[in-house]
This record gives sequence, C-alpha cells and structure tokens, in this order.
Amino acid sequence: MRTSSVELPSASELRTMIHQESPRLARHQDYLDARPWLFAELKRIAHNAGIDTAVFDHYTMYDFDDTISKLHRFTVQLADYLAQHAHHSEAATLYEVLAKGNPPRPSDVILVFGSAENWRIATAVELYHAGVAPKIMIAGASPRWAVAYGKDTPVAEAWRMAEYALTHGVPARDIIIEDQSISIPDNVKRSIDCWEAMLWCPRRIILVTSEFNVRRAEMNMYKFAPWPVEIFTASPEPSPALRVDTWIATDRGRRLILNEYAKIIIESTIDHLLAAEKGV
Repeated sequence: MRTSSVELPSASELRTMIHQESPRLARHQDYLDARPWLFAELKRIAHNAGIDTAVFDHYTMYDFDDTISKLHRFTVQLADYLAQHAHHSEAATLYEVLAKGNPPRPSDVILVFGSAENWRIATAVELYHAGVAPKIMIAGASPRWAVAYGKDTPVAEAWRMAEYALTHGVPARDIIIEDQSISIPDNVKRSIDCWEAMLWCPRRIILVTSEFNVRRAEMNMYKFAPWPVEIFTASPEPSPALRVDTWIATDRGRRLILNEYAKIIIESTIDHLLAAEKGV
C-alpha cells in the first residue's frame, strides 16, 4: 500500500481499486495506437540513459504484475537519471505532451476532477460564470492522502468543492455531484454512470484538472464515453514547483510527471485485462 501520492500503486493495490471502481468497460481502445508520438520523447531519453522501454510498446504481452513491476522500475530509474542529467528542453517536451489539450469552447457540462484543493473548482466556476457551460459536474470521493475533514468521516472532495461553487454564485440546480469515484478513470466512469441515470448525453465536455493530468483525463473520457463527444480541457495555474520549467528540479516533480506516463500504460493494461475477463 502506498504511503504517499507520489508513489505508483502496486499490482495488489490496483486489483483492490479495480473492484472498488465502476465496472464500466472501455468502449474505445485505440487512443494510444492513434498517438504513437505520445511516448517518443520519453523513450528517447530513457534509451540514452540505457533504461529499458519495452513495456511502453508491449504492455499487452506481459503478465499484469510484470507490467506494473516494470513501470515501477522504469519511473525510479528515469527519475534518478533526470536528477543528474536535467535538460530544460527535454523537460518542457515531456510536460507539454501531458498538458496539451483543446482549449475550452461552449459546452454542455464542465467536469471537475477530484482534488483536495480549490484550484480546479475555482477554474470551473470562472468558466461557468463566463457562460461557457450551463452545468458543473463535480466528481471525487474522500481524499486518500489528505488529513480527514471533520471529526471521524472525511468529507468527499465532490461535496467540499460543491460548497465552494455554491458560495461563489453557482446555483444548486446547476451542480451535479458524484462522490464515490477514487481515481481519474473512475471520475470519468461514474460521471457517465450519473449522466446515463439522468437520461442525459452531454456531447461537448470541458474537463478541469491539473495541467499534467490533462492527457490522461482526455484519454479516459475518449475511452469510456458511450456516445460521440467533443473534449475540451482547462486547468488552474500550476503550483510553482510543478510548472513546465520547474518540475524537473525536485524529486516530487520528477516522480509525478513520470508517473503520469506510467499511469497511462497502467490504465490501458487494466482496460485490456477487464475486457479479457468479460470476454469482450
């Protein structure tokens, strides 16, 4: 079990999480195939460092535990290498691949991904008041790393962010709350579950999350949406230590950014695993 949010989950923890998440299966599994450039810079740097990158091309060929083990080893090795051989141009490219999305346009809903802070919901509220979308969907269960809010029971991130939205002028009728999801894929899956229960099919969706989460959030919405969607993204201003030109300077920054690449593979591996179990 992880003790920090900068650690990758173990295979055992991932199995537990899979059973806690919405059972919704991916509808589309061609996101990575259509973007062969996504890991190009990462693999080039790793190759120069003598670090094996085969898991990024052949993850479907490995045993699940082996894939997770290889990704753990890769992120630790490359983080150590970057600590000694940091190049700002490489750092910028690695970050921008993760952060690049389609800027907000008029949409049906703003989906805010869970956070223990208010930066994301503040961005969503600003978009709402600008008339970019008429509804805000807030997803996220209790914080896993933050100290519990309240006495004994932590307040779900979704409810805490909803309170922020209400106190900043968003009427309750325009807020939709999903308070059970525990990960980025689950934020997406359970939000879609809610929309289906409402008999609502939003087709233009703005995803609000941290810059370095944008790629993974977009990937998951693409994979799980059961109807055609246009995906836009928005992010709050990143913290000073997690900007495009600063993340590589700290161990935490290096681990968080490299973990994003690993999680893209982890989540794709889980998709294939669940599809195989269901005989899809």
